[in-house]
Amino acid sequence: MKVIQENIHEQINKLKGELAEVSRYIYDNPEIGLEEKKAADKLAGVLDKHGFSVKYPVGNTETAFQATITGESDLPHIALLAEYDALPNIGHACGHNLIATAALGAGLALIKAIPSLKGRVSVIGTPAEEILSDSGKMRLVDAGIFNDVDVAMMVHPHCHTWIDKPFLAVDDISVSFKGKSSHAASSPHFGINAYDALQLTFTGISFLRQQLRQDARIHWGNISIGGAVNVIPDISSANICVRASDDAYTKELTAKVINCVKGAELMSGCIAEYKISEGYRSMKYNQPLNALFQKNLDQLGVAVDELPPHGRAGSTDMGNVSQVVPSIHPFFKIHDTAVPHTIEFREAAKTDEAFEAALLAAEAMAMTAADLISDSKLVKQAKEGFEKK
Repeated sequence: MKVIQENIHEQINKLKGELAEVSRYIYDNPEIGLEEKKAADKLAGVLDKHGFSVKYPVGNTETAFQATITGESDLPHIALLAEYDALPNIGHACGHNLIATAALGAGLALIKAIPSLKGRVSVIGTPAEEILSDSGKMRLVDAGIFNDVDVAMMVHPHCHTWIDKPFLAVDDISVSFKGKSSHAASSPHFGINAYDALQLTFTGISFLRQQLRQDARIHWGNISIGGAVNVIPDISSANICVRASDDAYTKELTAKVINCVKGAELMSGCIAEYKISEGYRSMKYNQPLNALFQKNLDQLGVAVDELPPHGRAGSTDMGNVSQVVPSIHPFFKIHDTAVPHTIEFREAAKTDEAFEAALLAAEAMAMTAADLISDSKLVKQAKEGFEKK
């Protein structure tokens, strides 16, 4: 294995210029979810040039792809996942250009370092990670893309290096109220205020928040109110997100939020409509895979930070993948303080330091995949870890 690890390191260095160009291209051409044509074209083109068999598009998704190299056998099948969508108005403030670069680098280095590959390696392009209820990985899971995958992995930039950071399941609830408009000064008694219904919903949720577990979150946005300032508003709407670290509690809280909507409907006299969209699922952790990845980070001299006791938990559609195949989603540090979804993190994602960190993450992924391909017992342990959960 030492020779393979040395070969992987050598290949990463040889690919450095090409990977830097890809990372910069994706960063300089930010595209929101399901519109990432430039990024997907770029990644698929590079993989095709290096000998991967590319299917593009896949999973009924125009900006998703699967690029595969098959060696002397079909198994094991290791999937390296690339994300490349940007955030609206703020560009690559989540560093997905680095995620794509790491997956690409790991895939290319791995197949070049092991000429007699025993198994399959796929780099799978998974768009629209930022779309909570219709993301790329959700679509690809539903389309069966992961049905023959033995292990899936990806890495994500952050201001810490973490192996098994918590993730939250999330449900999205779209809510609207229909009331009755009337002049707010001369005849308010004829009106039924749809904005009041929305406010009552938020008030009910705010009281509900006092009794939530520490891992749970409820928040809202996309608030819309119809009517001029001197008119009782007859329509209102909002989106409410419900999150928790396990799917069951998320569903329990979603039901309680719907009760707040129903209570607001009763108190205001409005008519409520709501739709629940199941978003990301919770992450199913795989201890054998996490330990294997950490071993390789240790060999590369990368220190792993201690996890905070609570908080710092978002959501990811990698959770959906982890429900169907053994998976890992480690984080790698690119900045001391900036957190994703901020302008500061966007600026960090284009630095040389961030790119070098992505290369180290790519190397760790490639080494982990090489371990799995070289030792069937490790794949078995990963699958046993998956079944235990």
